[in-house]
Amino acid sequence: MKKFTTILCLFILSIPTLAQNIQDSTLSPNTHVTVKMSNGDTFNGFLIQQNDTTVLVHNENGKFILFASKVRNISKYSLRGKYGFENPHDTRYFFGPTAIPIGKETGYYQNVLVAFNFVNVGISKNISIGGGFEFISTVLGTPIALITPKVGFQVAEKLYLGAGIFAGGMLGETGAGMGYGVITYGHPEANLSFGTGYAMIPDEESLPVFMLSGFKRAGRTVGLMTENYFFNTEIEGTIYVGIHGLRLMSYKNSFDIGAVVISEIADEVPALPFVGYSRVF
Repeated sequence: MKKFTTILCLFILSIPTLAQNIQDSTLSPNTHVTVKMSNGDTFNGFLIQQNDTTVLVHNENGKFILFASKVRNISKYSLRGKYGFENPHDTRYFFGPTAIPIGKETGYYQNVLVAFNFVNVGISKNISIGGGFEFISTVLGTPIALITPKVGFQVAEKLYLGAGIFAGGMLGETGAGMGYGVITYGHPEANLSFGTGYAMIPDEESLPVFMLSGFKRAGRTVGLMTENYFFNTEIEGTIYVGIHGLRLMSYKNSFDIGAVVISEIADEVPALPFVGYSRVF
């Protein structure tokens, strides 16, 4: 009898909790939230329950129990335009930069042509630092290291100004580099950028470089992209290098597929393949 009474008391005490859970699970769409985790993962769904130890979120994929200690923040979910999420890699085209800043405490990993790997992180609202390495040279014992710092400012609703440095070379040897300035008009889903820089290569003539690039979102998961460079040389005149293709996107990932056109070899090789991948964090 004593055991039965104890069980009955526990059941009665649990009724308010059960009732609260049921009530929480029927919250209105106004409680649609975005939960950002400390490791960079993001969950969108309806907030069912939240306490000091766990956060329970429900979406079309089911229920997720998240440890509260691993949650960075919870905010109301807002549908970003008609596509549901922004271009996840709006600070760069295939390779070259836009003037749009990365933003504080955000960043991305980027792989270019399988061998080149970069990480860029925003250390303030307008300043980012980054760098990377080339895989094959690293395996062979002569690693090529790269640095890619950048500053960017939004000066009007659809206007950004930026500048940065791209430099690299084998460790312990003199490297090559380029300082550049860039202006971007538009927003993450449709923009056009013009840039100019000065490429400095050891034992070679320094080259003024001009860039004209653009991006246009064509659907929820695909965008059209072009990136064009014009190198002015004293002997060979203007050399053109362009990349044209697509960006395939998800909430945090982008896959870039394109064709590289180089004026110097266009008669023999009309185009070369380009592939790239990036993931924001």
